[in-house]
Formats: sequence, structure tokens, C-alpha cells
Amino acid sequence: MTVPMALMDFVPVLLFGAAWLILYRDLKNKLDLCSGVLLPLGAALVFLAGFLKATWKMQNAIGAAPVELFNKMMFPTQSVGFLLMAVAMLALMYGKRKSARSLTMVWVMLTVLGNLGASAGLVWIASKVKKAAVPLFIVAFVCSMMMGYLSSRDFAQASMHWIAQSVNTLGQALLLVGALLVHKAGLSAPDALNKKA
Repeated sequence: MTVPMALMDFVPVLLFGAAWLILYRDLKNKLDLCSGVLLPLGAALVFLAGFLKATWKMQNAIGAAPVELFNKMMFPTQSVGFLLMAVAMLALMYGKRKSARSLTMVWVMLTVLGNLGASAGLVWIASKVKKAAVPLFIVAFVCSMMMGYLSSRDFAQASMHWIAQSVNTLGQALLLVGALLVHKAGLSAPDALNKKA
């Protein structure tokens, strides 16, 4: 890594920052409160991730002791930043001008995807540590998805409230039992995910 090459790494970062600064200034009067916070915060995180990575490269190029954290935080920080920007842009696209229902659907979609990803991770962990927990995590996920459906029903009836809370309680209880099973099977061990259950 040479100094000119390290300097070159700052160029796209600065171009990104300048572009989103201009875009945000033009968009800020069109964003609701939530999007007005998420968009600049997301862009700032992406910029910070790139800037710190370029700084890490420059530290290497000039022979200084590089701050390894600057390198390691690149992808997590950038990923969170882009996700926040995506949520803000989806809210802009499907916000007030279309309907509050459209914006709700954006949040529902993100909730489902997030829940699916987290549940898939739990199923994978259980398959490595304690296979008996796999169906518990799957049914907990199904209960969570049922809550989404049930929340759209009429809660004026006490029976709907009882059904929804029973499904929610069952799902969370199964999640807890699954967590206890993988814990007792030794999930905390450093090599726990490298072996078969």
C-alpha cells in the first residue's frame, strides 16, 4: 500500500459524502421526522465507515501503527448505514403521499425479513448445538408471524385479545425453552458452532 493509493481511497468517500449532503439538503423538507433522522444518520455511518477504512489504509501506507478497529468496523457500520438509508427512502417513496397503510407495509416487510433472518440463525445454531431446539425456534417464528396477522384483526372483542396474547406467549415461551436447550448444550463454549449436535 502506497501513500498515493491510500489517498485515492479517500476520493470515493468524499464524493459519497458530498452527494448525500446535497441530496439531503434537497430532500429534508420532504421527509417525515423518522426519515429525516434515519437518512442523514445512515449516510453519516456509511461515510464514517469508508473514511475510517481509508484512514486505516493511510496508517499502513505511512508505517504508523494502524488502528485495527477502523478496519473491522467497515462492513458492520456500512451495512447499518445503508439499511437506515433504505428505510428512509422507502418511507419517502411510500409515505404520506400514497397512504399511511403503504408505509406500514414497509415496516411490516422489514420486520418479517428481520425476524426471518434472526429465526434462521437460531435454527442454524440449534442444528449445530441441540437439534431438539430446531422445531421450537421454527414454531416460535410461526407464532411471531401469526401475531402480524392477528394484529390486523378487530381487538374490540376481548376474545381476539386473548387469542393474540396466547399465541404471543406460546411463541415467546418456545423461544425461551429453545434458548435454554442450546445454552445447556454448551452454546457458550468457543467451539460450540463447529461441531454437530
